[in-house]
Amino acid sequence: DTKLVDCILLQHLLDLVQAKLATASGLPKHKNSPHVMQSLLWREALASSKTNAEHLQTAHTMLNAPGLSLEAATKKFISSHTGMNLVVQKPSEIREMGDSVAHPKSVPKEAYKRVIVQHTITDNHARLHTILEFVDPAPKCS
Repeated sequence: DTKLVDCILLQHLLDLVQAKLATASGLPKHKNSPHVMQSLLWREALASSKTNAEHLQTAHTMLNAPGLSLEAATKKFISSHTGMNLVVQKPSEIREMGDSVAHPKSVPKEAYKRVIVQHTITDNHARLHTILEFVDPAPKCS
């Protein structure tokens, strides 16, 4: 379903911009660190702020710290209230939509079976069915 994939892609885009801002702000960058970790560092750096307005202020303070040399594209982005409001928003509507698609609360077992049959690497079908039987996402009656 393209609408579902779109939610995940938008969350990925959010991760990319937050990672870029984390790096630009001088937050520690670990070698070969995936953008998701940099995005998490960005969100953790803003966590002490309570409101979105405070998040925005904290972000601007981090990105305007003495000694930082920002690229022109970064300066242009951080001057955009529209873009910056999305990257500091908590709770993030984009992140919540992506999470709900990627990590649904419940998925019927039949849906997993359908996806396994459609999986392009047929050698994995039996392995995936083994995993499905072990996990058995069907709700149990008490």
